[in-house]
Formats: sequence, C-alpha cells, structure tokens
Amino acid sequence: MRLTLHTDYALRMLIYLAIHQDKPCRVTDVAASYRISRNHLLKVALGLGRLGYMTATRGRTGGIALARRPEEINLGEVVRKMEVDFALTECMQTEGGLCAIAPACRLKRVASKALAAFLAVFDDYTLADITGNRDQLAGLLDLPRSMKAA
Repeated sequence: MRLTLHTDYALRMLIYLAIHQDKPCRVTDVAASYRISRNHLLKVALGLGRLGYMTATRGRTGGIALARRPEEINLGEVVRKMEVDFALTECMQTEGGLCAIAPACRLKRVASKALAAFLAVFDDYTLADITGNRDQLAGLLDLPRSMKAA
C-alpha cells in the first residue's frame, strides 16, 4: 500500500499548519521547511482548501491556516478525499479491469480487506494525535536550511 505524493504532501502541510497555529503561514514556508516543490504544494493547498481543511487569506498579512481544529481532522477522511485511486489490483478498478480470471478469482476480496485495514488505521487518528509532539516537530521544521542538510 502506498499513498501518492499528493496525499503525503497534504498530510505534511496539515502537520505544519497544526504546529504553527499561532503564526501566519505561507505555502512558501511549508515548501522551504520540507524542501519540496512550492508549485506542487500550491496544488495541494488548493485541494485542502476546497475540501474545507484549510483557509487562505490574501494580502500582506494573509496566509494559510487550518479551517478546523486539529482534533476535528481525521486522517482517514483526509486520505480518502486526497487519494484518487484505491485500486490495488486491476479488478478493483472502477471499470473492472480486463483480468482473465476475474470471475473465479478471490484476490479482489483479499485486497479489499487489506485496503480496509490500511484505512482503518488512519481512521483511528486525528491531526492532533500526530502533532502532540509539537515542540519537537516545530524545532525540526524551523531549523535554518543550512542546518537541515547537515
């Protein structure tokens, strides 16, 4: 099982915003802290905004922020909304795929159970749960760039 980079970046952006709730944030700040593409993060931010997880305010004093409290953001919900495709096997595709053994194969049931178990773990956690070590995370994300590479 694997999350797309889009979902990974969305979770990281939410973590950043949760630990920086007391100050204005910019997508540029998040990108610099994680050393990832600002352009890709802009797309992620747009998606998070559309889904109601994040707000954006324009202007000099503007920025991005969580739209909900971290306790109200369930990780399983975020993963389900950010991921485009959960087809672990060809037969799990929306169109059903073209597998020759599909009528007799039991793999789809096993893969479906595995996916449900994978998502169930995310369902057990909120953004607050994974940012409980806020000071440690903030220390790592706020280091000067030159120190991060060391």
